[in-house]
Amino acid sequence: MKNLKLLAVLLISAILFGSCGLNKMIKDYGDGVSFTPETNPLENHGGSVAVNVDGSISEKYFHPRAKVEITPVLVYEGGEKELNTVYLRGEKTTGDGVLVNKNATTNFSFGDEVDFEEGMEASELFLRARIYREGKEDQVVNLPEAKIADGVINTSQRIEHDYDLALSAHGYEKETTVSVDANIYFDYMRSNVNWRLPLNRDSENAAKIEGLADFIKRGWVIKSIEVNAWASPEGEVAYNEKLSEDRAEATRKYVDGLFTRLERELKTTIERPELTVVAKGEDFDGFMTVLNSSDIRDKQAISNIINSQLEPAERERRIKDMTIIYAEIEKLLEPLRRGEIVITCFEPKKTDEEIATLSTSNPSELDVKELLYAASLTENVDTRLAIYKSAQQLFPQDFRGFNNAGYINIEMENIDEAAKDLEKANQLAPNNGCVLNNLGVVAAWESDMENAQSYFEAAQGQGINVNYNVGALMILKGDYPAALSSFAGRTCTHNVALAHLMAGNEDAAMNNLECAEETAHVAYLKAVIGARKGNNTMVFDNLRRAVQLNPELKEVATKDREFIKLFQVAEFQEMTR
Repeated sequence: MKNLKLLAVLLISAILFGSCGLNKMIKDYGDGVSFTPETNPLENHGGSVAVNVDGSISEKYFHPRAKVEITPVLVYEGGEKELNTVYLRGEKTTGDGVLVNKNATTNFSFGDEVDFEEGMEASELFLRARIYREGKEDQVVNLPEAKIADGVINTSQRIEHDYDLALSAHGYEKETTVSVDANIYFDYMRSNVNWRLPLNRDSENAAKIEGLADFIKRGWVIKSIEVNAWASPEGEVAYNEKLSEDRAEATRKYVDGLFTRLERELKTTIERPELTVVAKGEDFDGFMTVLNSSDIRDKQAISNIINSQLEPAERERRIKDMTIIYAEIEKLLEPLRRGEIVITCFEPKKTDEEIATLSTSNPSELDVKELLYAASLTENVDTRLAIYKSAQQLFPQDFRGFNNAGYINIEMENIDEAAKDLEKANQLAPNNGCVLNNLGVVAAWESDMENAQSYFEAAQGQGINVNYNVGALMILKGDYPAALSSFAGRTCTHNVALAHLMAGNEDAAMNNLECAEETAHVAYLKAVIGARKGNNTMVFDNLRRAVQLNPELKEVATKDREFIKLFQVAEFQEMTR
């Protein structure tokens, strides 16, 4: 039927153009003009399909008064796309177009781009041409369509959605310590405890001393008990060292006595670690701190004089001299003559088992940190999502329940639900890096490259590492060097391999696929590389595994022009049936 149609076209054309000498062009069109596409099949890069064609017109073919219009048309299920028309004209014509020399071979080229649309994978590229004599446009004749390319390879757009997601930290500490402290103050050059000293009788300090007993009575496990003691930095160095040791010993005795009294009162033995006792000598740094923060008029001059002394003994003598000149300095020295008591206990915590049970049975018994922490105690995504939903209900002003639910929904590919959770999280915590990153992932899933890029850049500004996610975007945009730059330091993933493949490095692509976690995407890309290498065994082994992991890839493969040379092979047909 095609031959009959072609014959009919030629007969009609011969009748119309026999008198003007163009009938030979129509008759010899298939032989006189040849077309070679730059790529066949065509390829989608960055969402755009480039159609570049080299043409050649043989010597003696083109009539000097003829004009030919050639329009590339991409025909696919659901429609067709016409590209820019190229115009050819004979030597005795006027106007725009490629001037064809009848007495020599004329080479020409033309090209255009079209946005990729679903269905173009199985498209066909035709050239539709029409011929007429200049001035006789009403006698135009359509030349036979010429198919020059079959389908569009869409490999560059088949990224794996394994984006780096950002989970908001739960903030829960499995081990929390609480410390209380109090000071016992000593008189000048004394190491005996004197409760009548004004500093020891001070209500605030007295409350701290009494608070030590109350803290111990809580019954919490004691982690450490520390005693530190100092002398004020005036006087002789060795004497101050000995004085701080004596004060440390006096403070230790007080602590031992405190525990003995409480054990009698509570009628139980209090488990406690051995006291750590440290005599720290003279507290020169403490003195300089209180001096510089005081309201003494000449404090800067005093500080300069003291700091100018290189020898400790001379420095201490200067301080003592200053106490005679400035009475206020003695007031600064008094609080430095002290023994410090620090008791640190472990705050009681629920066990992981208790937290995990309550998170699903009675989540209201947990605080927000415990509830968010509970989600980390299970690998079951449904349970984790339920826990985050409980956090949303019980703590509706805490963005973390919403962000982390969005995280899980993305993992489960519930993108619409993830978007709702993340929008709420963004309202509660604008400009939070974790939320911005995850919003960028949602945008990327929805092929909204512009917003995805914007979100990732904003997240990066908040300290989130978005390099891997940006690398995936660069693949989709067709900028493969930029993708590889973003992936720097990352290996063994499908997307890193894809970037290498698109950049023309099949070996690097395979190296990354060999060490990547096996997924349907990984196996499928191995099959693609096998097809490019002409290794049918590699194609069939990996394609078979890919469709086992994801049966939907059968239909994808039947349209994928990466495998066009295998479409009629029985083994390919069997595994994709």
